Amino acid sequence: MASNSSIILTQLDFTEYKNSLKTYLSEQEEFKDYDFDGSNLSVLLDILAYNTYQNAFYLNMVSNEMFLDSAKLRDSVISHAKELNYLPRSFTSAKATVQLRITPTDPNKNSIVIPKGTSFISRVDDFSYTFSTDENLVVTNKANGVFVSDGITIYEGNYLSDTYVVNYNNPLIYKINNKNVDISSVAVTVLEDNGSVTQEYSRATSLFGHNESSKVFFLQPGIGDTYEVVFGDGVVGRRPKNNAIVIIEYRTSNGELPNGANRFIPSGRIDNESNITITTLTAAADGAVAEDLNSIKFNAPRAFTTQERAVTAEDYENLLKANYPEINAVTAYGGEDATPPQFGRIFVSVDLTDVDGLPKIKEDEYRRFLRSRSSVAMEPLFVNPDYTYLAINSLVKYNINRTGLNPEDLRTFVIDGILNYAAANLNSFARTFRYSRLVQAIDATDASIISNDTTVNLIKYLTPDLGVPLNLTIDFKSPLTQEIPLLGDEHPIIDVHGITSTPFTYTGIQNCVLEDNGDGIVRIVTPVGANHKKIVDVGTVDYDTGVVRLTNFNVQNYVGTALKIYAEPRFRDITAVQNVILNIIESDVNITIEQIRE
Repeated sequence: MASNSSIILTQLDFTEYKNSLKTYLSEQEEFKDYDFDGSNLSVLLDILAYNTYQNAFYLNMVSNEMFLDSAKLRDSVISHAKELNYLPRSFTSAKATVQLRITPTDPNKNSIVIPKGTSFISRVDDFSYTFSTDENLVVTNKANGVFVSDGITIYEGNYLSDTYVVNYNNPLIYKINNKNVDISSVAVTVLEDNGSVTQEYSRATSLFGHNESSKVFFLQPGIGDTYEVVFGDGVVGRRPKNNAIVIIEYRTSNGELPNGANRFIPSGRIDNESNITITTLTAAADGAVAEDLNSIKFNAPRAFTTQERAVTAEDYENLLKANYPEINAVTAYGGEDATPPQFGRIFVSVDLTDVDGLPKIKEDEYRRFLRSRSSVAMEPLFVNPDYTYLAINSLVKYNINRTGLNPEDLRTFVIDGILNYAAANLNSFARTFRYSRLVQAIDATDASIISNDTTVNLIKYLTPDLGVPLNLTIDFKSPLTQEIPLLGDEHPIIDVHGITSTPFTYTGIQNCVLEDNGDGIVRIVTPVGANHKKIVDVGTVDYDTGVVRLTNFNVQNYVGTALKIYAEPRFRDITAVQNVILNIIESDVNITIEQIRE
C-alpha cells in the first residue's frame, strides 16, 4: 500500500480533511477509477473527516486552554491565575462621602445610632442606585439641637449573605453566589455549639503570622466568575468545628455605573428620625467592574513575581495596578534616578482615570497600602504626573479626483486619525512618540491623501498667578534643538527659535511672547511692525536637558485658559521618561488641507 503523502496536518478544515482522504484513496489501485462523490463511500468519508475535524478541534482547544497566554475561556484563565496565587479584582462599589444633619423629635436625645447597612438612594441618568453604610456609627456631635455627623463614607450596593453548614464527611465549597460581589466587603461569621458561640473571622491575604488558633479566612477565585471562602487547616488558620454554621455576608455592586452620583436621600428613618438633611462632600467615585481577561493575563505573572512585597520599582507598579482598578497608569523609579538624587526613596506617579492629578485622600490610601509591603528603609514618595503635550502642525495634500470629500471633512478625518494614534500609543508612562508612525497614520486616513508635511513641538501648560513676579522651572525632560541662528535684539517675526509661547501682557504691553535667542537666553519680546523687539531677558534654557528657568516672570494677563510654552525637540522621536506622560489633544492640532489634481 502506498504511503499517504497527501495528509494535511497543518490545517483545521473539514473540506481539506475529506479531500486528503479522497486523494489518498484515489492513489490506491483498488479505487483508482472510483467516483467518490457519487457513491456511498462519500458518506463514510464524511464521517471520517467529521471525526478527524472534531478531534483536531477539541485537542487544539484543550492545548490552548492549558496555558495562560493562549487561554480564551474565563474559567481557564482564572484557574491558571489561581495556580499563581493571584486573586482577580472583583466588582468595586462606588463610594461617596456625605454629612448628615438629623433633627431629633426628642430634644433630650443624646446620640443618633446609624446601623450598618443604613441605605440612601441616588440617581445617575435614569437609574436609581442604593448606597449603604458599611459599619455601625454613633453621632454625638449636637449643635443647636441638631446632630451633625462627620464625613460618612457610603458604598453603592446591597448587602446579601450565603449560609452553609460545615460537614467534614462531605466537604463543601463555601461559594459566594453573586458574581457582582465586592470582595473588600466580605465578612465571615461562624456559629458553633448550636449557635451558643460566635466566631468572627477576618480575611487574610498571606500565610505569614498565623497559627492554628488564628480566626482567618482566605478568598480564592471559583468557577463561573465567583469567589470562594477557604478556611485554615488547623495548622495555619483555625478550622471551624463540624456542624458549625458559616454565614458569609457581602455587598454587591453595579460597577462604574453609579460613579458621579452626588445627590442622596435616605431610604427610610435613621434611629426612628425622619428629619434628615444630607450634604454631599464628595461625589460617588471609584466604582469598577471585575477585572477582564487581558488584565488578569498581564497582572497574574507579575503579582506572582512580586509576592505581595515591594522591593523593586516594578513591584510598586504591579501592586498598585493589580489592587486599584481606578488607576489608568502608574510608574515608579528609584531616587537615584531623580534630579537631584534622593537615595532611600522610591518615586511613584499615578494617573487616575478621568482625574487630573492625585487627590490627597487617594495618595494617603496608596501610601498606607505600600508602607506595609515595602522595606523600612524605603520611603514611597508620590509625585504628580508631568503632562507634556505635542503640538501638531501638518500640511496635508490630497488628490481631489480620488475622493468626494470636501477639505473640511478631510481635515476632520485627519484630526480623528491623529487623536486615535495618540489614544493607542500615548497618554501613559514610558511611551515613545514615533514620528514616522504619526505620518503613516495621517497618510492612512484616506486613500486620496498624497503626502503630508508635519512638524511637532512640545507644549507645557502654565497657569501663573497674575501680577506676581514668579521664579519658574519648566522641564521638558527632552533635548531641545539648538540648530538655530543667533537672534538679535530686534529681528523678523518669521525667524525660527527653540522656545516660544502664546501671547501675554507684560508691564502693560500686550501681545508679548517668550523666545530664546539661540544662545540659551530666554527673553520677552513684543511685535513692532514685522519684527520682534526684545523687552527684557527673563531666564535661560538648557538645550541638552530641556530645562527652562524663568526669573521674576510677571504676567498680567494671557490669552485663553492657560499660557502655553512651546519647545522644538531635538529629535523627531520623543520618549517619556520618569513621570512624564505624552499626549495630543485636539486644540493643539492644526491641519492645513491643500488640493491637488492628478
